[in-house]
Amino acid sequence: KGPLDERAEPPPMHRAALRRRGDDLTIVGYSRTALLAEQAAGQLADQGIDAEVIDLRSLRPIDWERCAESVRRTHHLLVVEEDCGFAGAGAEIAATLGERCFFELDAPVKRHAGLDLPTPYNGTLEAASIPTPSSIADAAQELLGTETGGEDR
Repeated sequence: KGPLDERAEPPPMHRAALRRRGDDLTIVGYSRTALLAEQAAGQLADQGIDAEVIDLRSLRPIDWERCAESVRRTHHLLVVEEDCGFAGAGAEIAATLGERCFFELDAPVKRHAGLDLPTPYNGTLEAASIPTPSSIADAAQELLGTETGGEDR
């Protein structure tokens, strides 16, 4: 946080942002999950796992090229979203990148989403229903076959 440079150009919303460079897997998120994925990547780095984090910034249009470039390099994809995993944006992202990068993947695409229920109003219950940095890190380890048995959500 700091002063806002009012002369700065706004970021191009149609281009995904590379939030963290990595070589072991690609984590794609949007909105709050991009920040959570960055925090998870920090936890993974402590365990020797180098995660690349892509913030989509926009769901329409999606920057498929930047995402596919990353997946083709890391050979693993984890898609993170707050919504439940059924029929959401994460499902479409996983399906499209799975199709585009099928022959470059070393494992099936993994999705990590919120619980399949309406988001609770209570802050404690809400926090328990959406992905956390630790649960994202656990999902990444599961994808890579390096699970350590962390938290469920």
